[in-house]
Amino acid sequence: MDLDWIKIGRIPTEDKPIVPENRVASLHIGGKHLYLTNFKGEYFAGEQRCPHAGGELTKGWLNEEGDIVCPLHRFCFDLETGRNTGDEGFNVQTFPIEVRKDGVFIGLPKKKWWQFW
Repeated sequence: MDLDWIKIGRIPTEDKPIVPENRVASLHIGGKHLYLTNFKGEYFAGEQRCPHAGGELTKGWLNEEGDIVCPLHRFCFDLETGRNTGDEGFNVQTFPIEVRKDGVFIGLPKKKWWQFW
């Protein structure tokens, strides 16, 4: 998949991360409403809304396994794959995050010319 890499922050340091460890933040970029989180020093991003009932994952939390938990019905989603870790069958789209020498970037799918119409 072709991605557009968009800078979302400065280079994080131990005392100044982009998002504090084990916290969930909101990120509005490229027309998308996403969550951005830091689990054990690694950054992850995904769709903000739970596909089950529309709960805001940015108001959720991270469990010990490294899943983001929906605050409404406590459905859990793997931070890397977006797959529901229970048997409910719901998934959220995730987006890659890269920490580079000039900042932190998120990869969003490139829009095709026909998606603008």
